[in-house]
Amino acid sequence: MLGLALVGVLWLLMLAGQLGRPVPSTHWVEKAYEYKLAQANTIQQPKVLVVAGSAAMFGVDSKAVAEALGRPVVNLGVNAGILSPYIQSYARQAIKPGDWVVLPVEYPMFHGRYSINMSFIDYWWGHPGFRRLDVNLVQLAQVFWLTPLLRAVDGYRGLPSGFKVSGLYGPQNLDQYGDQINTQSSQQEVWMHELVERSGVERYGAQAHAWNANWASWKALADEVTAAGGCAVFVPPPMLDRADYHQGKERRYYTSLPEQARLHGLNYVGSPLDTLYPMDRFFDTNYHLKAAARTLYTRHLIELVKPEFDRCKAH
Repeated sequence: MLGLALVGVLWLLMLAGQLGRPVPSTHWVEKAYEYKLAQANTIQQPKVLVVAGSAAMFGVDSKAVAEALGRPVVNLGVNAGILSPYIQSYARQAIKPGDWVVLPVEYPMFHGRYSINMSFIDYWWGHPGFRRLDVNLVQLAQVFWLTPLLRAVDGYRGLPSGFKVSGLYGPQNLDQYGDQINTQSSQQEVWMHELVERSGVERYGAQAHAWNANWASWKALADEVTAAGGCAVFVPPPMLDRADYHQGKERRYYTSLPEQARLHGLNYVGSPLDTLYPMDRFFDTNYHLKAAARTLYTRHLIELVKPEFDRCKAH
């Protein structure tokens, strides 16, 4: 028994020693937000912020949104894997009085109040927080319990000397608005297409439980926007269509989600079934649109949010 306790103490000490030490796998997220927040901070007038994960980074044409709404736009979409505590925290750093916020939030973030994943674990150790991040005790306990030994070792190694973010994700592939670039069909490599083909069928309907609902945290963010003289509008994100989403529990989930959101105080417009798209429109995941499909989704998004922001402006 004493031996087990000693092992537990040593494990906690090992974990504590890597607090605040980022690792290469998620460092691109930090650098992307650093870039986007810098862009937002240069704007000295009411603006539009797009707040979500990477579905927005790949799926929203911010220049078109800016032209349609008559305001500068910054796309804060980066990675849904770091979950709502971080996404909302970064949004709060960018939101200023009078801003309009568009939220094409990926579905798991409405039903993940007590859930975490490996991306969250990776990011939390590099950017730890508790109350200021709206991380709850259940999530925090899971971080300590589920962190694998390899992640602890990586944390001690930290970033290699001279490490720079490279590859598909990161500020090197973002435009001035924060939108992902280099997503033309001609730029899709074979392995990217295979990733889309192999992406699994999501079971968000089966996984959506009242005990794990996360409406309140999104309402708190929206209320802050409203209190500062702005407006927050939630819309469905783009996602790869599957036959399973049109039957049974999954169909009921998508058809009822907008009304559920409104019942919990969110201004949610549009139908998730209208933003499910065929496989040939996706670049490297079941959420990441190609450039041409981004244009189609953005056109639909503008049709949804423009009347809402016109009403906001009238008040």
